[in-house]
Amino acid sequence: MKKIITFIILLLHSNYISSQTNLKKCNTTFLVNNEIDNNTDYAKARNLTLDIDLTKVRNTIKIPIVIHIIHRNSHSNIGSGTNISDAQIEDQLRILNEDYSKTNPEFPNPPRNTFLNNAGNPDIEFCLATVDPDGNTTTGITRTATSKINWDADDDDNSNPCHESNGMKRSSCGGKDSWDPKKYLNIWVCDLTNSQSNGMTLGYAYLPGLLANPFNTSDDYKDGLVVDYRYFGTIGVAAISSDGRTPTHEIGHYLGLMHTFCEEYDNQGNPVCCDNDNNNFGGYVDDTPATKDIYFGSVSANTNNNTCNDLSYSNIFTSNVLDMDENYMSYASNTWMFSNGQVDVMLATLNTSEINGGRSALKNSDVSTNCSNIISSSINISSKNNAIMYPNPAESHIYIQSVEQILSISLSNILGEIVIHKSDLENRSIEISNLKNGIYLVNIKTKSGHITKKLIKE
Repeated sequence: MKKIITFIILLLHSNYISSQTNLKKCNTTFLVNNEIDNNTDYAKARNLTLDIDLTKVRNTIKIPIVIHIIHRNSHSNIGSGTNISDAQIEDQLRILNEDYSKTNPEFPNPPRNTFLNNAGNPDIEFCLATVDPDGNTTTGITRTATSKINWDADDDDNSNPCHESNGMKRSSCGGKDSWDPKKYLNIWVCDLTNSQSNGMTLGYAYLPGLLANPFNTSDDYKDGLVVDYRYFGTIGVAAISSDGRTPTHEIGHYLGLMHTFCEEYDNQGNPVCCDNDNNNFGGYVDDTPATKDIYFGSVSANTNNNTCNDLSYSNIFTSNVLDMDENYMSYASNTWMFSNGQVDVMLATLNTSEINGGRSALKNSDVSTNCSNIISSSINISSKNNAIMYPNPAESHIYIQSVEQILSISLSNILGEIVIHKSDLENRSIEISNLKNGIYLVNIKTKSGHITKKLIKE
């Protein structure tokens, strides 16, 4: 079965700003038209066909990623402000991989089960690259200091090579050049701002199509995600309102998905009903209900928004159903699912060549990766010391083994606060059941020195 996917750039706005404020920020059409007017290759790619073959054998798809941290010069220490910590990055990667494998905490019993049977599993894993484009070993993270205070998401003037909505993607503009977008998923994490509108941009991504012309690669650098540093993960300097789902949403766009809510208005500027992604623009996703306007609130068993009559639209539903506010491609403050139809579109994108508007080269990338997404810590310890900590992740207890005598063990949270300290370690077991879920640093002190390990409590 073949369906047509068209490609645009979309912005995710803050979930705690009022609906009216965010409507002022809804400048998607302007951004799309600007790109089309200046990029004929991208305009052609909007009408290319993806082959959605549901009979193909499915295996977990591993995607190599590189995360470019663009931080202010004043934030030279890792973990300071815009120079987010490794722990915050690891936290985001954990959330991302849970969301794209349907192992997120909301399942198997989500806050409401209205669309439980419609929830799909993309079975996609995002893994940090361990080799850079030059063949050198890497953690999959780059850190670039810049004199730029922030990046204006409203500035998309293509006549300026350093316009700020894409400036963080160029070293010559104070950002960091992308790695080959056919082999790596590039993610830029920086401080985003807005000059032309109220509200706040949390992230954005171009949908497939920028890589369609192999003879014109001048726009390839734009391909990837941009995420505000306060909405990348849930710990460290992340905003209180961050649930780590901004990258989940933006990668949905990167893989071909549209918003689930209607982005159309009548002549008076009032929102209208439409099935936003069940058309040639959205890949004919027919299992997300028609929805009018944007819902920014939370979703629970009591949420009963039903803004459009689904019997008026062509879809899989045989009755008028509620809005699918829990979908990752909505703007609700808590989301937890992709639909089966959305999964089909994302997999079709990864099974279609770049020249035909897909991302199969990325799917088949030969870049070596670290799929544990645990970033190596520096070790200050004698080489003859060999401390082993297990299990990791852990739920109730961890165990330490070492050929050296262990003098003490301390656990600290990402703020550097010691939450557990043990000097009496006859059984070398530490109970952690009372700790909150998250990432901790375990410092093991021996006669030869000390070693620091990272622990995931879940």
